[in-house]
Amino acid sequence: MVRISAPQHLLIGLFVRDAAGLHPRADVDVPPAEPAVELRASLAVMATAEVSVQWARWWSQELARQGTADRGFFLPDARFGDGRELEELFRVCRYDAVRWAGVRKHDEAAALGRDRGREGDLVRAIETQLGRKARPFELEVTELPVAGAAGWRVSAQHVAVSRALRDDIAAYHRWLTPVIRELA
Repeated sequence: MVRISAPQHLLIGLFVRDAAGLHPRADVDVPPAEPAVELRASLAVMATAEVSVQWARWWSQELARQGTADRGFFLPDARFGDGRELEELFRVCRYDAVRWAGVRKHDEAAALGRDRGREGDLVRAIETQLGRKARPFELEVTELPVAGAAGWRVSAQHVAVSRALRDDIAAYHRWLTPVIRELA
């Protein structure tokens, strides 16, 4: 089974990163949001090196969580080690971030409705190549509204892709085929 999602808290995280001008070094180097988020001077003053480190740690944990049964809506919380400064940054821009993420989520939902079956078609093509039915597997595809056509392997059963990559059916199939072949 292939599940496609665009988790709202990750969209909120992208907004916060770009609006504050954070430059985190994360396990997955995610491009800027698309459409672009305007840098906000009021948030940029909060964008310290420590907040960038906190954001990268939070992002990596949340992205990894998407591929597990523990998926959910988790914003930074200092009580859980996410950093007081990062929690404050999210709090300061939460309304704008939620609004931006809501529009992206609506856009993604509409696109996912149009694209229904894309991954199933690929699984069937791979089954034909293999000459057998695929073994039962689960794959989580996290779609992110970021610039460029890119994809990242988060874990054996979880990938993250840009909307642009998923929109380019041929490129998406080329990129995703080895992942599904490995699981099938």
